[in-house]
Amino acid sequence: MAKKKLYIAYGSNINLEQMAYRCPTAERVSTGFVENYELEFRRVATIVPKQDSKVPVLVWELKPEDEQRLDRYEGFPRMYRKETIPVKIGDKVVDGMVYIMNDGQISPPPESYYTGILKGYVDNGMDTSYLKVASERAYSHYLSELQEMCVECDETEDIDEDEDDDYDFDEYDDDEEIDPDIDGQTRIDYHSLRM
Repeated sequence: MAKKKLYIAYGSNINLEQMAYRCPTAERVSTGFVENYELEFRRVATIVPKQDSKVPVLVWELKPEDEQRLDRYEGFPRMYRKETIPVKIGDKVVDGMVYIMNDGQISPPPESYYTGILKGYVDNGMDTSYLKVASERAYSHYLSELQEMCVECDETEDIDEDEDDDYDFDEYDDDEEIDPDIDGQTRIDYHSLRM
């Protein structure tokens, strides 16, 4: 009989419905915490090392076929790598496998993705404040990057505010007939095409 493995979920795989679909034979073990890590969004969730922080997690027991299915869903090994890290469950500390994103920049999650994780937090009785803080941090980072880009644009573009002053928008009267053969080009009378 193949050996089962503990899997530490912190993102969308906390959602019970999603895991039932992805890994029908996976068994929920318990909620817990991964210490000295922080939840981060790079559109999708990952965890990053941060001293004196912790991330609420849901621990699953996987059969080898469950892990193979998750590898495909998580984009292993290109998008995520697998590491074995300690997880605290009650008073005990055990080792479990976790997917950690290889690259990427902080970026807010899509609403549907965030909502799916939030449902998992609620269904498992987990503290949603960790999720909200990570999302707010991602949005704050995103907005500060946009502001920096706007400042750079303002510095590099010298826009002449009087640029349009040379053009007289009232020069043509709407009722005035326009020569249909201006500059030798035949103009189509679109009014005659109406049915």
